[in-house]
Amino acid sequence: MARKKKETGPLDITAFKNRSGSTSWRLSGTLPDGQRVRSNFKTKAGAALALAALEKELEGVGPRRTLQQTILSPEQLADAETASQSIGERGLSQIVSHYLNLESRARAKGVTLDRALAFFEAHHRPEIQEVSIYNAREEFLHTRIGLAPKTASFYKSSTKHLLLPDPNRLLHTITVGDLEDVLRRFPSVNSKRTMKTALGVFFNWAVRHHYCLENPCERLDKIPQPVSPVAILAMDEIKRLLKAAIDYRDGEMAPLIAIALFAGLRPSEIAALKPEDVSEERIRITGGKMARRKVKRSVPVPPILKKWIRAYPFTAVPKQDALAYRMRVLRDATKAERWVQDVLRHTSITYQAERDRNEGVTAFNNGTSKAMMDRHYRDVIDDPDQVKKFWALEPKSLSEVEVVLPGHSEIDWPTTAQLKELVWQKPLVHAAAEIGVSDVALRKHCVKLGIELPPRGHWLRN
Repeated sequence: MARKKKETGPLDITAFKNRSGSTSWRLSGTLPDGQRVRSNFKTKAGAALALAALEKELEGVGPRRTLQQTILSPEQLADAETASQSIGERGLSQIVSHYLNLESRARAKGVTLDRALAFFEAHHRPEIQEVSIYNAREEFLHTRIGLAPKTASFYKSSTKHLLLPDPNRLLHTITVGDLEDVLRRFPSVNSKRTMKTALGVFFNWAVRHHYCLENPCERLDKIPQPVSPVAILAMDEIKRLLKAAIDYRDGEMAPLIAIALFAGLRPSEIAALKPEDVSEERIRITGGKMARRKVKRSVPVPPILKKWIRAYPFTAVPKQDALAYRMRVLRDATKAERWVQDVLRHTSITYQAERDRNEGVTAFNNGTSKAMMDRHYRDVIDDPDQVKKFWALEPKSLSEVEVVLPGHSEIDWPTTAQLKELVWQKPLVHAAAEIGVSDVALRKHCVKLGIELPPRGHWLRN
């Protein structure tokens, strides 16, 4: 049987690996007359030239390729053809021009193109989520779990200023200029510093949750430290405060005021005190800033404070609203020229610093820093005798101090002997009306003086 004639195959150029590892190019295929073609070339350009020559000999058999003059070497021509096949429809010259332009721009910045790309890869955050200021703020406030109500309210009021221009604006578009506009609304340096701190906490939270790339508060100009001197009470004001605490509500506020003045506790620490926290030698701090710290602190009880606690034992702290109201009553009775929130703590630390002459010890006892001591409490009092008088302010030393409690007129009480006779002559309600007070006030005053009162039902039997 005759051997079957092979079909005519197209001429083609293929690459293959030699044993040495180099690449060669093979022109292979079958001519129309059945003759097989198989030739190897070191370069693809050489194989292409041979293919073009064969096609020209065949005169129209298969596609014709026109030979063109070029300055490229066969190796360069083969490289150009390989690059053209890998770039698809884009022009090779366009790609080369774009790459050289990028390289030139990188060199102008003092870096290589590879280094610029490495920086971009390290800092680019494609996972940033687009979220509105309103939604981000709501989520932030929801995460403030376990904070004191006053602190949570502070974050809520501070971040509210970001909503004013447009609550639907994306959070990551907030700029330094936007935050500067917020701070301009506050004329006080202290208010600016407080607002910057609150917004910094919010944006740090946003960065951790990938809602923005950076905290814009970090690029705000540094706000200067306030230069106003620390506010402390004058000696006459201190005496009036202590005397008002003794006279008001039968001395109910006296132990709290004494602890604040002679131990230097913060208002929040005072509000959290419990009877078991106050001992003869030390006061254990469990509230205020200490509530968020693992390491607790205790304050030594100075001799003068021991005398006050013995005379007016600490039993409980009034509820928050009642405590705030009673402090306002005492503040008004004190008639202080300047009263700030921490004025009692400031006064106490100032006198402690003058007494101890050791900033480290005073700072440790009061839960503050030496830097804060240097800034606020150094050399405030010039008279050493005034320091001695402060640490000798016993309850009995205030008997001659005159103070008028707001809303309470001065009462011309009868002498003790006269009062003993009066309460046995007529019912308390009539005796009180004669003096100008209520029967409840008269009863309390008699109990305070140790005057025996008629038993219940005495005037019904007589």
